Amino acid sequence: MASIEGAITDLKLVNKTDDKGVPLPMAGEFKFHTKSPASIWSVKVTPDQVESGVYKLLEKLQSDPSGWGLKPVLLNLEYYEGANVARQMEWKGFRLNSIADTEQPKG
Repeated sequence: MASIEGAITDLKLVNKTDDKGVPLPMAGEFKFHTKSPASIWSVKVTPDQVESGVYKLLEKLQSDPSGWGLKPVLLNLEYYEGANVARQMEWKGFRLNSIADTEQPKG
């Protein structure tokens, strides 16, 4: 896990289903714009974070992607990797651990 400064855009809720079509708990994701190195990452928000109010806090910290400037925010992100050998699938990416520069909602 690392604390990384960047800007949040394109925050959205995500509905997914399992293999049998049963709905999974609501999760979220957003684009995270970093300066050093300059890149844009896709970051996942867990269903627990959506339920506990972290998603609502991210809405307040989100930048307008078509605006003149991006609002910097410090986030604790973690990189993850996984695989399902039977289905020949692998996944990797970033997930939100916590918001570093604001107080977390109680939940």
